[in-house]
Amino acid sequence: MKLIVCILFVIGNISNNGKASLDSLVPMSTNILFEDTTKNADKSCYRPCKFNVKPRRCHYEFKIEPTILEDGRPALTVNGMTPGPPIHVCANDIVVVEVKNKVVGQDMAIHWHGVEQKGTPYMDGVPMVTQCPISYGSSYKYAFRASSPGTFFYHADSVHHQSDGVYGALIVNQPQPLEAHSSLYDFDRSQENTLIVAAKFPELMTANLEDSSQLKPSSLLVNGLEEDFKIFVLPSYAYRLRLINAIAIECPVVVTVDRHEMVVIATDGKPVKPVSTSRVQLYPGERMDVVVRASEKMGGNWMRVRGDGACGNLSASAMLLHQGFNYTAMLHDGKKETFAKDTDSGTQIYGQTLESIQDVPHNIVDRSLILSIDRHVLQFKDTDNDYRYISDAIPKKPFFPASLSLADKGVVQINHKSFLYPNVPLLMRPNDIKKEIKCSVGEKDQSKDPQCLLALNAQQGELLELVLLNEGFGSNDSYTFHMHGYSMQIVATMQGSDGKPFSKETFEQLDNDGKIKRNIQTPPLKDTVMVPNKGFTIVRIKLDRGGSWLLECRSCSLALPAALVVNVPESLPKSLLDSFPKCGDYRPPDVLLN
Repeated sequence: MKLIVCILFVIGNISNNGKASLDSLVPMSTNILFEDTTKNADKSCYRPCKFNVKPRRCHYEFKIEPTILEDGRPALTVNGMTPGPPIHVCANDIVVVEVKNKVVGQDMAIHWHGVEQKGTPYMDGVPMVTQCPISYGSSYKYAFRASSPGTFFYHADSVHHQSDGVYGALIVNQPQPLEAHSSLYDFDRSQENTLIVAAKFPELMTANLEDSSQLKPSSLLVNGLEEDFKIFVLPSYAYRLRLINAIAIECPVVVTVDRHEMVVIATDGKPVKPVSTSRVQLYPGERMDVVVRASEKMGGNWMRVRGDGACGNLSASAMLLHQGFNYTAMLHDGKKETFAKDTDSGTQIYGQTLESIQDVPHNIVDRSLILSIDRHVLQFKDTDNDYRYISDAIPKKPFFPASLSLADKGVVQINHKSFLYPNVPLLMRPNDIKKEIKCSVGEKDQSKDPQCLLALNAQQGELLELVLLNEGFGSNDSYTFHMHGYSMQIVATMQGSDGKPFSKETFEQLDNDGKIKRNIQTPPLKDTVMVPNKGFTIVRIKLDRGGSWLLECRSCSLALPAALVVNVPESLPKSLLDSFPKCGDYRPPDVLLN
């Protein structure tokens, strides 16, 4: 009977207003029966994680709507808050979140950044890839298993919505003895010691009808504050701090703590060999766990966050305070110590230079592919273009989205292609995708359109090696990429030393000459990576489960997305497909949700 109860599917129904209801969810396992054994406990599921305790179902309701904050600034909030309510659960808990979209005229979707969605690829939160968008006035219920412990976060799929305030922390804890570095710290208070960094804009990006790429952030925030967030510690004790860069645009941040060293113990939720440093750098979407020991007998210190890239010259701060210390003296004295006194970037650590704590099996790479990334300015005449709506007609001439002609500096593309969201959700209805909008990585006979549904078709079990090559012919920018559903092995990162563009031929020559050193023994496992200007990052992905997984540079463009879908065949039961909302006559514009 228990085996019947543990069949893997989602029982859903659709109400008259298109609301998806997920009544039960069990993971891809038959040896655990999920039920809540602590009926009187806090519904938030924040608790000490213990052995031999059945996981809980953790329910949350998110209402996303425009709000005027206390400082008079408009924002999109989750339950009236930005950041939104934090989610703290234990490993193997079932997280159920009902999202209600109250933003007029806007479609919505929520991505669970770093969550691998094992057994639930349809919960990844990518509109027209894994689900229909959540339209204004409707609801959508997400449900997935927190299969891996670590520091994650959630955010709106749209860069504009995330920048306007739709983001929050998602922490998956586990019993302390299972933590790889629990001996290095005394306290892991994830609810009090998680710091989520964001950028504040002078106006709503969502409501801006002009080119929002020209809208620059005005300040940085730590947990929604510029300088008032406080971390209370006891002298001589060590604390685990969880750092999250939740900025959607290309804004790396550097974090320091005055007069304190930090020990890095994890990146993107995965443990690494401990490294001591005074400065850590996080790129958009990255997370890093560090240990800070309150070494002084009594006092307070500033924790500083400095922005780079699009957030250059911006900063925020928090206070690391000993219990009982009167921090008004810190406010009176001001922030005397500055970054100018610690400019040695050699002591600065960022995630993909770290090493995994475990050796990686020496598997043979099944395929190695080069993805050329660069900013391109497309030259074309109006007479060369077919202006019919791309979802309605088979173009007789190349289709150039309007945003291409408006982007005088060009747009970032992968293999000279911008990503086009399909006419129906790819994961749910792959056979209904219009053939004329498809294009595949590695195929020579491609559509002449600069925008298409770019896919990397693979097989389950494959070990892929992807060379993310930032050629740098059209820009001097570095780019941050996020892989949905998988952690990647970061085996190499390199930047050209001569300042010249880095072509595909240059890379192949270096590789053939054996001048590219790959760390195949202890590569860090990450879902978010930086690709340096005029350089490359090499990643390996073991495709051990099916789904349609986006590899995207969310910060590359606010007009046309730079992304591709890694397609691994997945057969979903008809009963499951029938339980989800249908998109109906929904027609995504060529800039859908980007």
